Amino acid sequence: MTFSIEDQLTWRVTLENPIREADGMDWKRCASLHNLITQLGWTSLGNSETEMPRSTWWQANITNESLEEEWSRSLSPFLKLFLQAAYETPHENFFYYVSGLNGPSRFYAGLHEQGGTVLSLYQMTNLNLSGHRDGLNFNLETSRAIFCSDILDSLATTNGRKVIAKAEGTSTKGPVECTPWELVPYSEHDLAHAVNSFNNLTARVECLIEDPSLSLLENPDDQNRLLEACTAKLNLPASAEELGLIPRDVLDSAAIPEGFFREFLLQVRRPKNIKYVAPGLRLPTPGDFTPHPFQNFRPPDKMEYDDAALPLPLSISGIQSTKPLFGYPFREASSLGYGLWMEYCNKATHHTFEDTCRLYLPFNTGANAFARLTDDSLIGENQEDHGMASPNGRENELYQPGYCHFIPWHGPQLGNVLELWSNLVGLGKWKIGEEGVLGGIEKFREADTEEHSHKYQIFAEW
Repeated sequence: MTFSIEDQLTWRVTLENPIREADGMDWKRCASLHNLITQLGWTSLGNSETEMPRSTWWQANITNESLEEEWSRSLSPFLKLFLQAAYETPHENFFYYVSGLNGPSRFYAGLHEQGGTVLSLYQMTNLNLSGHRDGLNFNLETSRAIFCSDILDSLATTNGRKVIAKAEGTSTKGPVECTPWELVPYSEHDLAHAVNSFNNLTARVECLIEDPSLSLLENPDDQNRLLEACTAKLNLPASAEELGLIPRDVLDSAAIPEGFFREFLLQVRRPKNIKYVAPGLRLPTPGDFTPHPFQNFRPPDKMEYDDAALPLPLSISGIQSTKPLFGYPFREASSLGYGLWMEYCNKATHHTFEDTCRLYLPFNTGANAFARLTDDSLIGENQEDHGMASPNGRENELYQPGYCHFIPWHGPQLGNVLELWSNLVGLGKWKIGEEGVLGGIEKFREADTEEHSHKYQIFAEW
Protein backbone atom coordinates (compact mmCIF):
# COMPACT_ATOMS: atom_id res chain seq x y z
CA MET A 1 0.00 0.00 0.00
CA THR A 2 1.45 3.35 -1.04
CA PHE A 3 0.93 6.59 0.89
CA SER A 4 -1.65 8.84 -0.68
CA ILE A 5 -2.80 12.20 0.61
CA GLU A 6 -6.26 11.24 -0.66
CA ASP A 7 -6.53 7.95 1.27
CA GLN A 8 -6.65 8.05 5.08
CA LEU A 9 -6.00 4.30 5.25
CA THR A 10 -2.45 4.92 4.04
CA TRP A 11 -1.53 7.61 6.56
CA ARG A 12 -0.70 5.52 9.63
CA VAL A 13 2.52 3.51 9.68
CA THR A 14 1.70 -0.20 9.58
CA LEU A 15 3.41 -3.36 8.36
CA GLU A 16 1.51 -2.95 5.10
CA ASN A 17 2.31 0.75 4.88
CA PRO A 18 5.76 1.23 6.47
CA ILE A 19 7.76 4.38 7.13
CA ARG A 20 8.73 6.11 3.90
CA GLU A 21 12.37 6.82 3.23
CA ALA A 22 12.70 10.61 3.35
CA ASP A 23 15.53 13.09 3.54
CA GLY A 24 14.18 14.69 6.71
CA MET A 25 10.65 14.91 8.06
CA ASP A 26 7.84 13.16 6.16
CA TRP A 27 5.90 16.39 6.47
CA LYS A 28 2.94 15.41 4.26
CA ARG A 29 2.18 12.34 6.35
CA CYS A 30 2.68 14.16 9.65
CA ALA A 31 0.48 17.08 8.59
CA SER A 32 -2.23 14.70 7.39
CA LEU A 33 -2.24 12.90 10.76
CA HIS A 34 -2.15 16.18 12.69
CA ASN A 35 -5.17 17.43 10.77
CA LEU A 36 -7.02 14.15 11.27
CA ILE A 37 -6.57 14.32 15.05
CA THR A 38 -7.73 17.95 14.95
CA GLN A 39 -10.84 16.85 13.07
CA LEU A 40 -11.56 14.03 15.57
CA GLY A 41 -11.46 16.48 18.48
CA TRP A 42 -13.62 19.04 16.66
CA THR A 43 -16.37 16.64 15.59
CA SER A 44 -16.49 14.89 19.00
CA LEU A 45 -17.77 18.16 20.44
CA GLY A 46 -20.80 17.93 18.16
CA ASN A 47 -19.42 20.28 15.52
CA SER A 48 -19.84 19.73 11.81
CA GLU A 49 -16.70 18.68 9.96
CA THR A 50 -17.53 21.09 7.13
CA GLU A 51 -17.59 24.01 9.57
CA MET A 52 -14.16 23.31 11.10
CA PRO A 53 -11.77 26.28 10.75
CA ARG A 54 -8.86 25.32 8.52
CA SER A 55 -6.42 28.10 9.19
CA THR A 56 -2.89 26.68 9.15
CA TRP A 57 -0.25 27.43 11.77
CA TRP A 58 1.71 29.45 9.23
CA GLN A 59 -1.30 31.56 8.26
CA ALA A 60 -2.14 32.28 11.89
CA ASN A 61 1.38 33.09 13.13
CA ILE A 62 3.49 34.33 10.20
CA THR A 63 1.61 37.50 9.44
CA ASN A 64 4.18 39.77 7.81
CA GLU A 65 7.29 39.69 5.63
CA SER A 66 9.66 40.15 8.55
CA LEU A 67 8.30 37.05 10.33
CA GLU A 68 8.30 35.17 7.03
CA GLU A 69 11.99 35.90 6.54
CA GLU A 70 12.92 35.18 10.17
CA TRP A 71 11.19 31.80 10.50
CA SER A 72 11.97 30.62 7.00
CA ARG A 73 15.61 31.04 7.97
CA SER A 74 15.29 29.56 11.47
CA LEU A 75 13.26 26.44 10.71
CA SER A 76 14.22 23.46 8.62
CA PRO A 77 12.55 23.34 5.18
CA PHE A 78 10.63 20.22 6.21
CA LEU A 79 9.23 21.75 9.40
CA LYS A 80 8.24 24.87 7.50
CA LEU A 81 6.25 22.80 5.01
CA PHE A 82 4.60 20.93 7.90
CA LEU A 83 3.58 24.19 9.60
CA GLN A 84 2.24 25.54 6.33
CA ALA A 85 -0.07 22.52 6.09
CA ALA A 86 -0.97 21.78 9.76
CA TYR A 87 -4.19 23.33 11.08
CA GLU A 88 -4.38 25.45 14.18
CA THR A 89 -6.40 23.73 16.94
CA PRO A 90 -9.89 25.33 16.90
CA HIS A 91 -10.94 23.79 20.25
CA GLU A 92 -9.43 23.62 23.73
CA ASN A 93 -6.80 20.87 23.35
CA PHE A 94 -5.27 19.21 20.30
CA PHE A 95 -4.88 15.93 22.21
CA TYR A 96 -4.88 14.56 25.75
CA TYR A 97 -1.20 15.33 26.35
CA VAL A 98 -0.66 18.37 24.14
CA SER A 99 -2.78 21.51 23.88
CA GLY A 100 -1.56 22.37 20.40
CA LEU A 101 1.30 23.68 18.30
CA ASN A 102 3.32 26.37 20.03
CA GLY A 103 3.47 29.87 18.66
CA PRO A 104 6.88 31.21 17.59
CA SER A 105 7.46 32.89 20.95
CA ARG A 106 7.12 29.52 22.73
CA PHE A 107 9.41 27.47 20.50
CA TYR A 108 12.45 28.13 22.70
CA ALA A 109 10.78 28.82 26.04
CA GLY A 110 11.77 26.90 29.17
CA LEU A 111 14.68 24.51 28.89
CA HIS A 112 15.78 25.25 25.36
CA GLU A 113 18.59 27.47 24.23
CA GLN A 114 17.37 30.34 22.09
CA GLY A 115 17.88 29.52 18.45
CA GLY A 116 19.14 25.99 19.18
CA THR A 117 18.57 22.88 17.13
CA VAL A 118 15.80 21.61 19.46
CA LEU A 119 12.52 23.47 19.83
CA SER A 120 9.30 22.80 21.70
CA LEU A 121 6.84 22.09 18.91
CA TYR A 122 3.72 21.06 20.88
CA GLN A 123 2.78 22.53 24.27
CA MET A 124 1.91 20.03 26.98
CA THR A 125 -1.53 20.23 28.62
CA ASN A 126 -2.02 20.95 32.32
CA LEU A 127 -1.12 17.44 33.46
CA ASN A 128 1.18 17.05 36.43
CA LEU A 129 3.51 14.52 34.84
CA SER A 130 6.84 16.15 35.62
CA GLY A 131 8.51 19.31 36.84
CA HIS A 132 8.16 21.08 33.49
CA ARG A 133 5.70 21.23 30.62
CA ASP A 134 7.96 20.98 27.62
CA GLY A 135 5.61 18.88 25.50
CA LEU A 136 6.82 17.40 22.23
CA ASN A 137 10.30 18.54 21.26
CA PHE A 138 11.59 18.54 17.69
CA ASN A 139 15.19 18.40 16.49
CA LEU A 140 15.67 20.58 13.41
CA GLU A 141 18.79 18.75 12.28
CA THR A 142 17.59 15.16 12.58
CA SER A 143 13.81 15.70 12.15
CA ARG A 144 13.27 13.50 15.21
CA ALA A 145 10.75 14.18 17.98
CA ILE A 146 10.63 13.14 21.63
CA PHE A 147 7.84 12.91 24.24
CA CYS A 148 5.92 10.46 22.16
CA SER A 149 7.97 8.76 19.48
CA ASP A 150 5.97 10.46 16.78
CA ILE A 151 2.49 11.78 16.08
CA LEU A 152 1.35 8.32 14.97
CA ASP A 153 1.15 7.24 18.60
CA SER A 154 -1.77 9.59 19.17
CA LEU A 155 -3.81 7.64 16.66
CA ALA A 156 -2.68 4.33 18.16
CA THR A 157 -4.24 5.33 21.49
CA THR A 158 -7.42 6.70 19.91
CA ASN A 159 -7.86 3.58 17.74
CA GLY A 160 -7.46 1.43 20.85
CA ARG A 161 -9.90 3.73 22.68
CA LYS A 162 -7.38 4.28 25.49
CA VAL A 163 -7.86 7.98 24.85
CA ILE A 164 -11.35 8.98 23.76
CA ALA A 165 -12.79 12.18 22.32
CA LYS A 166 -16.12 12.81 24.02
CA ALA A 167 -18.99 15.14 23.29
CA GLU A 168 -19.74 18.06 25.56
CA GLY A 169 -22.06 17.21 28.43
CA THR A 170 -21.26 13.50 28.39
CA SER A 171 -19.37 11.59 31.06
CA THR A 172 -17.29 8.44 31.04
CA LYS A 173 -15.33 6.55 33.65
CA GLY A 174 -12.09 8.43 33.11
CA PRO A 175 -10.93 10.48 36.15
CA VAL A 176 -9.01 13.17 34.26
CA GLU A 177 -9.77 14.90 31.02
CA CYS A 178 -8.24 17.48 28.73
CA THR A 179 -11.29 18.61 26.80
CA PRO A 180 -12.38 17.07 24.48
CA TRP A 181 -9.99 14.18 25.23
CA GLU A 182 -10.15 11.75 28.13
CA LEU A 183 -7.82 8.96 29.25
CA VAL A 184 -9.86 6.03 30.54
CA PRO A 185 -8.86 3.29 33.05
CA TYR A 186 -9.73 0.73 30.37
CA SER A 187 -11.65 0.67 27.12
CA GLU A 188 -14.05 -1.81 25.57
CA HIS A 189 -11.25 -2.50 23.08
CA ASP A 190 -8.92 -3.41 25.99
CA LEU A 191 -11.53 -5.72 27.48
CA ALA A 192 -12.34 -7.39 24.16
CA HIS A 193 -8.63 -7.88 23.44
CA ALA A 194 -8.10 -9.58 26.81
CA VAL A 195 -11.19 -11.79 26.43
CA ASN A 196 -10.31 -12.79 22.86
CA SER A 197 -6.67 -13.48 23.77
CA PHE A 198 -7.72 -15.71 26.67
CA ASN A 199 -10.24 -17.56 24.50
CA ASN A 200 -7.64 -18.08 21.77
CA LEU A 201 -5.13 -19.36 24.32
CA THR A 202 -7.48 -21.87 25.94
CA ALA A 203 -8.96 -22.98 22.60
CA ARG A 204 -5.48 -23.76 21.28
CA VAL A 205 -4.64 -25.75 24.40
CA GLU A 206 -7.93 -27.65 24.15
CA CYS A 207 -7.40 -28.46 20.46
CA LEU A 208 -3.87 -29.73 21.10
CA ILE A 209 -5.14 -31.96 23.91
CA GLU A 210 -7.90 -33.28 21.63
CA ASP A 211 -5.48 -33.92 18.75
CA PRO A 212 -2.03 -34.81 20.15
CA SER A 213 -0.88 -35.80 16.62
CA LEU A 214 -0.38 -32.12 15.73
CA SER A 215 3.36 -31.42 15.56
CA LEU A 216 3.61 -27.65 15.43
CA LEU A 217 7.39 -27.24 15.46
CA GLU A 218 8.19 -29.98 12.97
CA ASN A 219 5.29 -29.37 10.59
CA PRO A 220 4.25 -25.74 9.90
CA ASP A 221 1.10 -27.03 8.14
CA ASP A 222 -0.06 -28.29 11.52
CA GLN A 223 -0.05 -24.69 12.76
CA ASN A 224 -2.67 -23.89 10.11
CA ARG A 225 -4.68 -26.96 11.06
CA LEU A 226 -4.61 -25.83 14.69
CA LEU A 227 -5.86 -22.35 13.73
CA GLU A 228 -8.69 -23.87 11.70
CA ALA A 229 -9.70 -26.11 14.59
CA CYS A 230 -9.61 -23.19 17.03
CA THR A 231 -11.64 -20.98 14.72
CA ALA A 232 -14.29 -23.68 14.39
CA LYS A 233 -14.38 -24.13 18.17
CA LEU A 234 -14.67 -20.41 18.90
CA ASN A 235 -17.34 -19.89 16.23
CA LEU A 236 -19.70 -22.26 18.03
CA PRO A 237 -22.34 -20.34 20.02
CA ALA A 238 -21.63 -20.43 23.75
CA SER A 239 -24.42 -20.93 26.26
CA ALA A 240 -24.58 -19.00 29.53
CA GLU A 241 -23.23 -22.08 31.31
CA GLU A 242 -20.15 -22.05 29.08
CA LEU A 243 -19.17 -18.46 29.87
CA GLY A 244 -17.29 -17.15 32.86
CA LEU A 245 -14.29 -18.37 34.83
CA ILE A 246 -15.81 -17.52 38.20
CA PRO A 247 -19.58 -17.54 38.92
CA ARG A 248 -21.25 -14.16 39.40
CA ASP A 249 -22.47 -15.01 42.91
CA VAL A 250 -18.91 -15.83 43.99
CA LEU A 251 -17.69 -12.48 42.67
CA ASP A 252 -20.55 -10.75 44.48
CA SER A 253 -19.69 -12.48 47.75
CA ALA A 254 -16.04 -11.54 47.29
CA ALA A 255 -17.07 -7.91 46.69
CA ILE A 256 -15.24 -7.79 43.37
CA PRO A 257 -16.24 -4.33 42.09
CA GLU A 258 -17.59 -3.45 38.68
CA GLY A 259 -14.74 -2.92 36.27
CA PHE A 260 -12.29 -4.56 33.94
CA PHE A 261 -11.35 -7.71 35.88
CA ARG A 262 -14.89 -8.57 36.91
CA GLU A 263 -16.11 -8.22 33.31
CA PHE A 264 -13.17 -10.29 32.08
CA LEU A 265 -13.93 -13.13 34.50
CA LEU A 266 -17.59 -13.12 33.45
CA GLN A 267 -17.14 -12.85 29.68
CA VAL A 268 -14.44 -15.39 28.79
CA ARG A 269 -15.21 -18.93 27.67
CA ARG A 270 -14.98 -21.48 30.44
CA PRO A 271 -12.17 -23.85 29.40
CA LYS A 272 -12.82 -27.57 29.28
CA ASN A 273 -10.46 -30.03 30.95
CA ILE A 274 -7.62 -27.52 31.31
CA LYS A 275 -5.70 -26.67 34.44
CA TYR A 276 -2.53 -24.91 33.21
CA VAL A 277 -2.52 -22.01 30.73
CA ALA A 278 1.21 -21.23 31.13
CA PRO A 279 4.14 -23.19 32.59
CA GLY A 280 3.28 -23.89 36.22
CA LEU A 281 0.40 -21.37 36.23
CA ARG A 282 -3.12 -22.68 36.71
CA LEU A 283 -6.54 -21.24 36.00
CA PRO A 284 -8.35 -19.54 38.90
CA THR A 285 -11.03 -21.42 40.80
CA PRO A 286 -13.95 -20.18 42.94
CA GLY A 287 -11.83 -21.11 45.95
CA ASP A 288 -9.36 -18.37 45.05
CA PHE A 289 -12.15 -15.86 45.72
CA THR A 290 -13.78 -17.36 48.81
CA PRO A 291 -12.21 -15.33 50.20
CA HIS A 292 -9.64 -13.70 47.94
CA PRO A 293 -6.32 -12.72 49.57
CA PHE A 294 -7.29 -9.07 50.19
CA GLN A 295 -10.98 -9.47 50.93
CA ASN A 296 -10.53 -8.39 54.54
CA PHE A 297 -7.94 -5.74 53.72
CA ARG A 298 -8.43 -2.54 55.70
CA PRO A 299 -6.96 0.46 53.88
CA PRO A 300 -4.95 3.02 55.83
CA ASP A 301 -6.62 6.33 56.56
CA LYS A 302 -5.00 8.08 53.63
CA MET A 303 -6.58 5.55 51.26
CA GLU A 304 -10.05 6.08 52.75
CA TYR A 305 -11.38 7.83 49.67
CA ASP A 306 -9.70 5.64 47.07
CA ASP A 307 -11.87 3.93 44.48
CA ALA A 308 -9.74 0.82 44.76
CA ALA A 309 -9.26 -2.14 42.48
CA LEU A 310 -7.26 -4.49 44.71
CA PRO A 311 -4.56 -6.93 43.56
CA LEU A 312 -6.26 -10.15 42.49
CA PRO A 313 -4.88 -13.49 41.27
CA LEU A 314 -5.53 -14.72 37.74
CA SER A 315 -3.08 -17.54 36.98
CA ILE A 316 -0.97 -18.55 39.96
CA SER A 317 1.36 -21.38 40.83
CA GLY A 318 1.48 -23.77 43.75
CA ILE A 319 4.66 -22.04 44.97
CA GLN A 320 3.93 -19.54 47.72
CA SER A 321 6.04 -16.52 48.51
CA THR A 322 8.01 -16.42 51.73
CA LYS A 323 8.25 -12.62 51.58
CA PRO A 324 5.79 -9.88 50.56
CA LEU A 325 4.95 -9.84 46.86
CA PHE A 326 3.44 -6.37 46.95
CA GLY A 327 4.58 -3.02 48.24
CA TYR A 328 2.77 -0.64 50.59
CA PRO A 329 0.09 -1.01 51.83
CA PHE A 330 -0.09 -4.73 51.05
CA ARG A 331 3.21 -5.83 52.60
CA GLU A 332 1.59 -7.72 55.45
CA ALA A 333 -0.01 -10.22 53.08
CA SER A 334 2.13 -13.34 53.07
CA SER A 335 2.11 -16.83 51.55
CA LEU A 336 0.72 -15.57 48.26
CA GLY A 337 1.09 -17.67 45.14
CA TYR A 338 3.60 -16.61 42.53
CA GLY A 339 2.09 -16.04 39.10
CA LEU A 340 0.04 -13.55 37.12
CA TRP A 341 -1.81 -10.98 39.23
CA MET A 342 -3.96 -7.99 38.37
CA GLU A 343 -2.35 -4.88 39.79
CA TYR A 344 -3.81 -2.46 42.34
CA CYS A 345 -5.13 0.82 41.02
CA ASN A 346 -7.04 3.76 42.47
CA LYS A 347 -9.68 4.64 39.91
CA ALA A 348 -10.25 8.01 41.55
CA THR A 349 -6.92 9.41 40.31
CA HIS A 350 -5.51 10.01 36.85
CA HIS A 351 -3.11 7.69 35.06
CA THR A 352 -4.53 4.55 36.65
CA PHE A 353 -5.34 1.55 34.51
CA GLU A 354 -7.49 -1.42 35.46
CA ASP A 355 -6.16 -3.73 32.73
CA THR A 356 -2.62 -3.78 34.12
CA CYS A 357 -1.10 -7.04 35.33
CA ARG A 358 2.26 -8.25 36.65
CA LEU A 359 3.97 -11.62 36.58
CA TYR A 360 5.49 -12.46 39.97
CA LEU A 361 8.25 -15.07 39.77
CA PRO A 362 10.20 -16.84 42.55
CA PHE A 363 13.51 -15.84 40.95
CA ASN A 364 15.18 -12.78 39.45
CA THR A 365 15.30 -12.12 35.72
CA GLY A 366 17.86 -10.13 33.75
CA ALA A 367 21.22 -10.99 35.26
CA ASN A 368 22.28 -12.80 32.06
CA ALA A 369 21.68 -9.65 29.97
CA PHE A 370 19.16 -11.20 27.56
CA ALA A 371 15.72 -10.46 29.05
CA ARG A 372 14.26 -7.23 27.70
CA LEU A 373 11.47 -4.83 28.56
CA THR A 374 8.91 -3.62 26.04
CA ASP A 375 11.02 -0.53 25.26
CA ASP A 376 13.82 -2.95 24.24
CA SER A 377 16.07 -2.01 27.17
CA LEU A 378 17.62 -4.82 29.20
CA ILE A 379 15.91 -5.70 32.46
CA GLY A 380 17.87 -4.06 35.26
CA GLU A 381 19.83 -1.79 32.92
CA ASN A 382 20.88 1.54 34.43
CA GLN A 383 19.25 4.05 32.10
CA GLU A 384 21.31 6.90 33.55
CA ASP A 385 24.61 5.23 32.70
CA HIS A 386 25.78 6.25 29.23
CA GLY A 387 28.45 3.60 29.13
CA MET A 388 28.10 -0.06 28.26
CA ALA A 389 24.88 -1.63 29.51
CA SER A 390 25.40 -3.65 32.69
CA PRO A 391 22.01 -5.10 33.66
CA ASN A 392 21.24 -6.70 36.99
CA GLY A 393 18.70 -9.32 37.92
CA ARG A 394 15.38 -7.86 38.99
CA GLU A 395 12.30 -9.28 40.65
CA ASN A 396 9.00 -9.33 38.78
CA GLU A 397 10.12 -7.20 35.82
CA LEU A 398 9.33 -9.63 33.00
CA TYR A 399 6.82 -8.10 30.52
CA GLN A 400 7.18 -4.65 32.07
CA PRO A 401 7.15 -1.68 29.64
CA GLY A 402 10.27 0.21 30.71
CA TYR A 403 10.00 3.75 29.38
CA CYS A 404 6.42 4.01 28.15
CA HIS A 405 6.83 7.00 25.89
CA PHE A 406 3.18 7.92 25.45
CA ILE A 407 1.18 6.72 28.48
CA PRO A 408 3.46 7.06 31.53
CA TRP A 409 2.99 4.53 34.35
CA HIS A 410 0.94 2.11 32.28
CA GLY A 411 2.01 -1.44 33.07
CA PRO A 412 1.62 -4.43 30.75
CA GLN A 413 -1.93 -4.95 29.54
CA LEU A 414 -3.51 -8.29 30.35
CA GLY A 415 -4.53 -8.76 26.72
CA ASN A 416 -0.93 -8.43 25.52
CA VAL A 417 0.37 -11.02 28.02
CA LEU A 418 -2.37 -13.51 27.14
CA GLU A 419 -1.82 -12.93 23.42
CA LEU A 420 1.88 -13.67 23.85
CA TRP A 421 1.08 -16.89 25.71
CA SER A 422 -1.40 -17.87 23.01
CA ASN A 423 1.26 -17.39 20.33
CA LEU A 424 3.78 -19.49 22.26
CA VAL A 425 1.24 -22.31 22.39
CA GLY A 426 0.18 -21.88 18.75
CA LEU A 427 3.77 -21.98 17.48
CA GLY A 428 4.62 -25.05 19.51
CA LYS A 429 7.11 -23.21 21.75
CA TRP A 430 5.24 -24.41 24.83
CA LYS A 431 4.38 -28.09 25.00
CA ILE A 432 0.91 -29.36 25.91
CA GLY A 433 -0.02 -32.32 28.12
CA GLU A 434 -3.21 -33.77 29.54
CA GLU A 435 -3.78 -30.85 31.94
CA GLY A 436 -2.66 -28.06 29.63
CA VAL A 437 0.67 -26.28 29.26
CA LEU A 438 3.60 -28.36 30.51
CA GLY A 439 6.62 -27.27 32.54
CA GLY A 440 6.90 -25.60 35.90
CA ILE A 441 7.25 -21.91 36.60
CA GLU A 442 11.03 -22.36 36.16
CA LYS A 443 10.30 -22.41 32.41
CA PHE A 444 10.16 -18.61 32.56
CA ARG A 445 13.92 -18.59 33.17
CA GLU A 446 14.14 -18.96 29.37
CA ALA A 447 13.36 -15.26 29.17
CA ASP A 448 16.96 -14.51 30.18
CA THR A 449 18.66 -16.81 27.66
CA GLU A 450 20.06 -15.90 24.27
CA GLU A 451 18.06 -18.60 22.50
CA HIS A 452 14.64 -17.87 23.96
CA SER A 453 14.54 -14.26 25.21
CA HIS A 454 12.69 -12.97 22.14
CA LYS A 455 9.74 -15.22 22.95
CA TYR A 456 9.12 -13.42 26.24
CA GLN A 457 9.23 -9.79 25.14
CA ILE A 458 5.99 -7.89 24.67
CA PHE A 459 5.71 -5.28 21.94
CA ALA A 460 3.09 -2.54 22.27
CA GLU A 461 1.88 0.14 19.83
CA TRP A 462 2.33 2.98 22.28
